[in-house]
Amino acid sequence: MSTSTPTGPTRIHVPVPASTSARASTRATAGAPRVRYVGVDLARFLAIAGMMATHLVAISAMLPGLSPFEQTAGSVAQTLTSGIAAPLFAVLGGLSLVFASRAPLRDGRPGAAISGILIRGAILVLIGMLLGMMQVPIVVVLAYYGLAMIIAAPAILLPSWAIAGIAAVLAVAVPPLNAMARSALGVVNEGGSVTFESFSGDPAGAIRGLFLTGEYPAVTWVVYLLIGILIARAFVAATERGSLRRTALVAAAAGAAVAAAAQGVSMWVVAHLDRFGFAVPEGVDPEMFRTMLVSPTFGAPFSADPWAMLVATPHSGSPLDLLRTVGISLLVIGLLVAIFDGGRSRREPGFALNVFRSAGAAPLTIYSLHVIATALLVQPAMEALMLQDVPDPGTLPWYAIGMPAFGLQLAGAILAGLHRRGPLEALTSGTVRLLTGQRRR
Repeated sequence: MSTSTPTGPTRIHVPVPASTSARASTRATAGAPRVRYVGVDLARFLAIAGMMATHLVAISAMLPGLSPFEQTAGSVAQTLTSGIAAPLFAVLGGLSLVFASRAPLRDGRPGAAISGILIRGAILVLIGMLLGMMQVPIVVVLAYYGLAMIIAAPAILLPSWAIAGIAAVLAVAVPPLNAMARSALGVVNEGGSVTFESFSGDPAGAIRGLFLTGEYPAVTWVVYLLIGILIARAFVAATERGSLRRTALVAAAAGAAVAAAAQGVSMWVVAHLDRFGFAVPEGVDPEMFRTMLVSPTFGAPFSADPWAMLVATPHSGSPLDLLRTVGISLLVIGLLVAIFDGGRSRREPGFALNVFRSAGAAPLTIYSLHVIATALLVQPAMEALMLQDVPDPGTLPWYAIGMPAFGLQLAGAILAGLHRRGPLEALTSGTVRLLTGQRRR
């Protein structure tokens, strides 16, 4: 339930930062050719598909009235996408920050580069607040994501070592602070879909939710964006050296190792909580408690205790959750770039592949359409279900929940790939060019 930064097909000129330290970090790639990373756009498409599966299929696992096939599909979708699709979008968003700032940085205009990202982030916040006003069983992530983009904007001028250091500090320091803040405030989740109404009713709470205590806190998502910047720089430098495939495969292998290690440590900690001095609350079934620990939560670890930092609870932003999801993102992006961009020949993709790539290049448009379609098709069906004296999920229309609903919306996303560019992406880029004086490239 997230989206990537609104850019078109992923093309890049290597940015030349204004500061000496940042210039040093990208000097090796200063003459890199303009490249379209097909694998990056395909990764965005997979993230879109994962997001839709989370909202439309994973919920089937919690509706016992559906067929065994639908429940199994829901369980599989929950395992493969829940807590994974959104971080993948965020990491890809970091790559897009580099791609979106290429022209002004190349022209020696760092202020325009940062301003462009700030404008894009502000547009995402506004669109997110508008979509959040719809009655929809989705937490619209765009406002959180836009704020994270605004926070991360200056990082495009920093050297890579500084970006890595900041990401590491945030990954370690923010999760316990988040948990402590929520404990002090007495809240589990202080922000769902942020809207104009929530801002007018409780501006301090809305801002606090966007930054820290909401379901997708910006201070956590900044980590993903920073990692994405590092990945983009590595790919660009590798493209210049002619070693993109090797670099992408190394990234994929490293991602797989990190994700596996994080998952392994998390599983061990969950099975040995007593070694950390933690006892399952009295009256709570231990197995049920362990299941809760590995089920998606609301943007923060369960507590600030060390054991909670070592559990990769989906959507918790714990250090282990960050490592696991960053690792999976590296694996997906690295493999796709190695397969589709790492060869010696750079032929244009065929029609079918180009449709999927184009769909991946229009994430903001497709995400917005997904929210609107869900509001029009899914929300009324769910409300009708709740009005039944004995709710029967089997009465849900085929287009509301489950694999048919997923197939319908996914087909719409693929059809969007038949167009040259998403309208919201074009509108955003045009606004940035207008306000920053950038020329169209």
